[in-house]
Amino acid sequence: MSGKKIIVLSGGTSAEREVSLKSGSQIHSALIQLGRQVELEDLLTINQINYLKKNVEVFIALHGFEGESGILQDKLTNLGIDYFGSNAQGCINTWNKANCKKILIENGINTPKFLTTKNIKAMEFPSDIFLKNGFYIKPSEEGSSIDTFAVKSNEEFKSLKQNLVNPEREFLIEETINGREFTVSVLKGRCLAPLEIIPASGMYDYHAKYIAEDTIIQKAQLEPDQIKLLCDIALKACTVCECKDWARVDVMQNEDGKFYVLEINTVPGMTDHSLFPAAAKISGLSFNELIHEIISDA
Repeated sequence: MSGKKIIVLSGGTSAEREVSLKSGSQIHSALIQLGRQVELEDLLTINQINYLKKNVEVFIALHGFEGESGILQDKLTNLGIDYFGSNAQGCINTWNKANCKKILIENGINTPKFLTTKNIKAMEFPSDIFLKNGFYIKPSEEGSSIDTFAVKSNEEFKSLKQNLVNPEREFLIEETINGREFTVSVLKGRCLAPLEIIPASGMYDYHAKYIAEDTIIQKAQLEPDQIKLLCDIALKACTVCECKDWARVDVMQNEDGKFYVLEINTVPGMTDHSLFPAAAKISGLSFNELIHEIISDA
């Protein structure tokens, strides 16, 4: 770990701006408490980083396109500025959920059946593929469960299509896996305690993630061999997608006990409602200790 000044980039212009600002503030406070020279910057345009000096390091707390698509990482690399987290390729491999799922499939990792559409309003109900369990619609390139809905009928599908925040983008249509929802935080090549997510509403949407107080987040109650399998899957997913330093892998387990990777987040939320800090806490790491590990050996 160097003694360079750390610039925490947060905010941005994506739908996840408010979450990013909260993450950045938490990280900024932790770095101050760790004795580091640190500056918090609200990134409103990617060109702001042109003014950064090469003798700084960047902690990316930008969720959404600016921080997770790989564009920022590529630009920082070209400017010769060090940063923490996955490089551009790791972000490119995971930012688009469909591309990520293709990489997972190519490497023998289970993921729910899916298709994509760039014109969801004109799309017909895909009953021939997803009739049994229904499906989820979610943006191919976005996080925090904005514009993500569970669909079980044509009537629901028609209604939800009219209520999307931003329908003019690619959407993923993904088979519903009925069962239990887990998330695995991967820190420097090891798994923190896997968590099980039990939202009161039955769906881990934006409200359940950042607003609701009745969402249950608990240490995964699984047999040791299942915990090992879940962690092995998460580690393999991060490896094949070329993730670095820290990432979070979201997983479903069906009623037969089979695990399916949903997606990988290369810049996980770091708010007081976020899963990565919760996993760290259960694993015996304070928030400050978690940040210290992330910035160690950059």
